Amino acid sequence: YFQRSAQLLETLSSEDVATALLNISKASYTKVSDERINTLMKHIKVVGGHVMGSAHSRSALRTKIHSLCFNLGLPSLFVTINPADIHSPVALYFAGVDLDLDRVLPEVLRTSYERAQIIATHPVATAKFFNCLIKSILKCFVLGGVLGPTKAYFGTVESQGRGSLHLHLLIWLKHEYTPAQLKENIQNQDFRDNLLKYLEDVVKEDLDLFRGKTFTIV
Repeated sequence: YFQRSAQLLETLSSEDVATALLNISKASYTKVSDERINTLMKHIKVVGGHVMGSAHSRSALRTKIHSLCFNLGLPSLFVTINPADIHSPVALYFAGVDLDLDRVLPEVLRTSYERAQIIATHPVATAKFFNCLIKSILKCFVLGGVLGPTKAYFGTVESQGRGSLHLHLLIWLKHEYTPAQLKENIQNQDFRDNLLKYLEDVVKEDLDLFRGKTFTIV
């Protein structure tokens, strides 16, 4: 296999590669267009899967997720964690702003525009803040926290349009309910009540600033 692949790749010229890249950019490239290019792309995909941050490494993550699903079943929860780095005193502290985190006052946090400038000009510090925050969340909430015992979790990091990071997380809780078992147990009133209590306990949406206030919708 490797000898045949090497022989095919030796016949490629820079013009062949340039033409293939042009076709790929136009989304008109097909697998049957050139066997040599197909072979080259397969090898690039294999090698690229080990290069952190590459498109092929992202594709390789799907194989790992499928393996977890095959071994543990479907995940129990899908969670997205999107830290508000622009509004976080900790993120500003990581970026070098002199803050007393035990006594953060509104006047020392600067304007939202100034905070956005600081975050945008310190991408490495912001990434370190994100890493620290996610590790704390995983340690305190996912592993033995409000969710209860967990069997596994799998997360991938993405960046938004403005460059800020967020995490998509799959969590396998340590209970043995398969979808079929859950469907059967959901017929029981006590089970339904306990399930609702659990969901209401772990899923929260709360705006403290507006608690007890009424608003008129125009």
